[in-house]
Amino acid sequence: MLRRGAWESFQDGKDPSGVPAQLLDSWRRSRWSGVDPVRTEVPVVDVDTDTPFVRAAAPVLLRTAETLGDATICLALADARGSLVWRWVSDRSFTRVLDAVRMSTGATFEEELVGTNGIGTAMESRELASVIGPDHYCQAFHMWACVAAPVRDPITGRICGAVNVTCWAGDANEFLRGMTRALADQVHQRLVELAHPRERALLDAFLHGRARTTAPVLAVDAHTMIADEVAATWGLEHSAIWAAVSAMRPGSQHVVVRDGLRAQVWPIDPDSIAAGATVALYPDTHRAGTPRVPEAPADHGLGPLEAAEADVIARVLAECEGNKSATAARLRISRATLYQKLRRYRLAWAPDPDEGERC
Repeated sequence: MLRRGAWESFQDGKDPSGVPAQLLDSWRRSRWSGVDPVRTEVPVVDVDTDTPFVRAAAPVLLRTAETLGDATICLALADARGSLVWRWVSDRSFTRVLDAVRMSTGATFEEELVGTNGIGTAMESRELASVIGPDHYCQAFHMWACVAAPVRDPITGRICGAVNVTCWAGDANEFLRGMTRALADQVHQRLVELAHPRERALLDAFLHGRARTTAPVLAVDAHTMIADEVAATWGLEHSAIWAAVSAMRPGSQHVVVRDGLRAQVWPIDPDSIAAGATVALYPDTHRAGTPRVPEAPADHGLGPLEAAEADVIARVLAECEGNKSATAARLRISRATLYQKLRRYRLAWAPDPDEGERC
């Protein structure tokens, strides 16, 4: 949808109605960053065009390019900063047009520098961004439709770049969103396939660990740590976690990783901790004194009712000292329903004695 009237209204100092929250938030960030909607130009920086991300992603985009026929389109890759590191353009005339607005290798599309745009907004929001015509904050980009999606490193979980599809604004359609999302998924899968065998083993262990417990989970070896969205918010240091895990006594399953926090550990190789381990994190009730449940981070996307429900479950679970049968009885729900909610809200507690490894 072309929103020229909404863009003009916003530039006049009004908050227009009918604008998606992601777009309106981006416009506001652009204004707060001091981006000039009329005179801003795209900065160009030095970039590395031969990275593992580019080597994995470029062939994926080229395969798609072969299926596009006579469409006027540009497929591009950006690095973690939002700078273009690779592009494919359907024809020479379109290439000249893109070059004229500096949409070429090295061009930096960070949102705080050039305002709302596909790449910059996708990197800032950490989700697919569709920016069509006057959805762009800068007027010079109103002729374009840009859809971009961030790509996460399958091992570290960090965003390593973005896939971007650009065409004329008048040619935009819903196919662009599906195409961009599919490209990002294919690039992610390619990164998984190209990962070092050691890294793939650690990733497999991490995924298995997430399936076996409701607790926050990470997988760690001497070189790498993979953390889920909850564990990643706790500021855990790789070196400290690995030191605690690798120093465990043979046959031990639990270790204190820091004051008030302990871990249940499953070695990848039962005969040697050196291969790494999956780690489930729990409050250390013996050290911390007062039972508590880690709070879910605010950015989990919970609505007010869900957040309230998560808080009630966490409080009752703490009062029952982690006993899930008692917690379910107090809440008047089944244990199966309780487990579903624990997974949904990523609430953690030490395993019940009769539950073995699964909690």
